[in-house]
Amino acid sequence: MNSNNFPLILDCTLRDGGYYTNWDFNEDLVTTYFSALNKLPIDVIEIGYRSPPKGNYSGRHFYLPAFVIEKIKAQTNKDLAIILNEKDVRTDKVKPLLKPCIGQIKMVRLAVAPENFDRGIELSAAVKELGFQVAFNLMYASKWEVQFPTISQVKALNIACDYFYVVDSYGGLFPEDVERIFTYLKSELTIGLGFHGHNNLEMALANSLAAIQNGADIIDATIDGMGRGAGNLKTELLLSILYQRNKLEVKFDVLLEVLEAFLELKPKYNWGTNLPYMVSGSFSLPQNKVKEQVNKRYFSLDNIIHNVTGKGEKLSKVLNINVFSPLEKSSKVFIIGGGSSAEQHKIAIQEFLKDNPKIPIIFASSKNTNIFKGLENPQIHLIPGKELQRLKNYLSPEELEARFLVIPPEHQHSEDLNNLVFYKLLPEEEYYFPDSVTEYCLKTAKAFKAKEVYLIGYDGYGNIFNKAQQELFIENEMVFRHYQQENLRIMSVTPTEYTIRKTSIYSFFK
Repeated sequence: MNSNNFPLILDCTLRDGGYYTNWDFNEDLVTTYFSALNKLPIDVIEIGYRSPPKGNYSGRHFYLPAFVIEKIKAQTNKDLAIILNEKDVRTDKVKPLLKPCIGQIKMVRLAVAPENFDRGIELSAAVKELGFQVAFNLMYASKWEVQFPTISQVKALNIACDYFYVVDSYGGLFPEDVERIFTYLKSELTIGLGFHGHNNLEMALANSLAAIQNGADIIDATIDGMGRGAGNLKTELLLSILYQRNKLEVKFDVLLEVLEAFLELKPKYNWGTNLPYMVSGSFSLPQNKVKEQVNKRYFSLDNIIHNVTGKGEKLSKVLNINVFSPLEKSSKVFIIGGGSSAEQHKIAIQEFLKDNPKIPIIFASSKNTNIFKGLENPQIHLIPGKELQRLKNYLSPEELEARFLVIPPEHQHSEDLNNLVFYKLLPEEEYYFPDSVTEYCLKTAKAFKAKEVYLIGYDGYGNIFNKAQQELFIENEMVFRHYQQENLRIMSVTPTEYTIRKTSIYSFFK
């Protein structure tokens, strides 16, 4: 609590918002940020992570070298905090890591997974010995009933740290959960309590107010809720309510200035909740995983929910589904992606396949289905997630019945099956890239005993692509590389950006 008996307010925009900017922020924006927060009732500013070197690029607010900390210290009159990822920092390494922070940083926070609680206690004690205030941020609060420390472990916090944070990582808590958790913690702890809410279910404000009502000493927030996935409690919202309810002094023109500065980033990064994040909050699932599965079209939200709740059943359990094992093998197969090159070169593709009616066609996407209508070639569709529903937009029930529909592993039954015949890939097959539709297609090709795979419509994404497309491109590159090492000859017969063998569909003609 501060001198006015309000909870302390910690703004962690530069740390949590860094998940979108890779912890790099424009210098002018940072200057505006500190200038504004100096005039606002923010008690602590968390300026980022302090981390050992990792194997990828992250910006200055992830590593916070000494010169960056010194510059920030000169810009603000507020107490400063940093955070350590407990999983990345061992106790014997903490002193050299934090030495440049002594005298500059007041609070060191530790992000701790429940399974690493004891290790977190040891790290807390080591940090506290260096003279810092220590906050122990225990993550995944909506799953604490499944995995929560013992009473003796909780009581060890009284010695090891100054604050214990309830971190709603999945955004799945409700105010009654917060009240129950804080009631228990107040009975066992003599140190301060904090709350860090995520906004998956739009409950970050309600949960933070419940935490305050039940004795929270410090509350986290970010400008416009900028933060990983669905984001956090909005600093401006919390200040507005505390101004109205508790007469907290707030300079709203200053608040508006810094808010507008960060809102300029929103069209690019688009933080905030959406339906996939709401589903992740409802069922305490990793939000990035849910969003990734939906964005890459591997799974439908219904499939994800059915997996979690057990309400759906695997198609292999609903029906007597045979393993896909074609009687007639083929040394060559075509795999069809969703790129526009298939449409651009469809006449040549159609002519070649008419002349070679026994070459199988395997679809990774339903987008180019119409191009191959009327061909005699065996046509196989991989149907993860909502793909069957999409396929029904291109094919009549009669046309669907003539296709081979192959289900990926773990696929759930949520569609009207319409007496369709399904096949499955061998369950004992080893999958190197979980949920990769491209790998499913290559496994299907191997069921034909194929030696050569010709790709159509695997174009890449050009110069303009989003993060999900970039990740999918990299994943496909890895899949191709792996299966080429298994002596599968993979080449594209239409233009592609992938680093694979390339030829031309037109070279197949005399």
